[in-house]
Amino acid sequence: MTLQSLTDKLNNIELKVRQLALRLERLQNENNTLLLENKNLKSMLQQNTAKLGQMEEKVVQSKVALDSNRGDDPEYSKKLRKEIEQYISEIDKCIEWLQNN
Repeated sequence: MTLQSLTDKLNNIELKVRQLALRLERLQNENNTLLLENKNLKSMLQQNTAKLGQMEEKVVQSKVALDSNRGDDPEYSKKLRKEIEQYISEIDKCIEWLQNN
């Protein structure tokens, strides 16, 4: 082998090492971005799960209140039914979001 061919091979190896170093850096940056996004999504999931639990509790409380006042005040019953429907709608939205994310 000549000195020129050795130099060419070394230059080629050096170029490939630089390319690999750049690729490694890009992958590390992408990994860091994905880790941050994952952390944020887990936080959102935890918040939405807590919100869902609170809404379910409100539905239970409303149902209990509705049952205890069933025949006493029809307007109050109508109001509670409307609240329950709103809670159920919000719960459905949360469940849909949780399933899609």
